[in-house]
Amino acid sequence: MSKRQEGADKGLVQLTLPLSSLPTAGMRAGALRTHEAVKEALTAALARSGLDREYVTSELSRLVGENVSIHTINNWTSGAKNDRRLPLEYAAALAVILDDTTILEAALGGAGFMVLHPRDVPVFELGRLTVEERKHGRRKREVWGRIR
Repeated sequence: MSKRQEGADKGLVQLTLPLSSLPTAGMRAGALRTHEAVKEALTAALARSGLDREYVTSELSRLVGENVSIHTINNWTSGAKNDRRLPLEYAAALAVILDDTTILEAALGGAGFMVLHPRDVPVFELGRLTVEERKHGRRKREVWGRIR
């Protein structure tokens, strides 16, 4: 007896998109390779923080709920160990521990994304409100122009 159910496809078809319509179509191959940039950013962030790597590993282990050794961090920062990559959830924890967003910026910058430190969020929100106020001001002047 077959495990396939008859009529399960319900006449659905998968449509393919031409490659030119994908958001990545204009990007060159390897454009998002950020391994080296992340490695450099992590090394620099550790140095800037002034924190002991043992403290960083213990706090990282606590925050991610997995055992992370000092050897793991050494592998992530070693120029000779190109096969060791920093997991994304660890990058977020390291940004918090080191109070430094450059690791995340290095990972996401190639795609055009920006990372805001929590202390910069109010400035960003103020900028957004200012832009909205200017748009509303223009619209208000247009409406007043029609009333007169």
